[in-house]
Amino acid sequence: MGLYNFQRRFKPHVKSGRKRHTIRAKRKHPDRPGNPFHGYVGLRTKKAEKISTGTITKVEDIRIFEAPGETELDHYRVALEGVGLELDECEALAYADGFDSFMDMMKFWEGRLPFNGDLIRWKDKEDN
Repeated sequence: MGLYNFQRRFKPHVKSGRKRHTIRAKRKHPDRPGNPFHGYVGLRTKKAEKISTGTITKVEDIRIFEAPGETELDHYRVALEGVGLELDECEALAYADGFDSFMDMMKFWEGRLPFNGDLIRWKDKEDN
């Protein structure tokens, strides 16, 4: 079932529609397109707040890793479905994921690379 907890800092981005995907570790029972999506802040606490309800539209393999590069920005790479993203695509991905920039997103991932998981996209119920 598409039950996802978000850090409080992502709440305005999920609610505004800017953030319509999430990057997560592979699950034993992965979500599939068509499955329901429920986004929360504070899930499994007394202060749990539902911030989004909708339908999962797409699940893609994502790999975030470090590679030799000339600059700090070149040092990080992202691949979707095995296809490497260009820097402008990485910037767009980071912005859509609720970060100010690709480097801001990479600071979030610092110490957790390489990462292999899923990029899960959803459509809000109100958008249907």
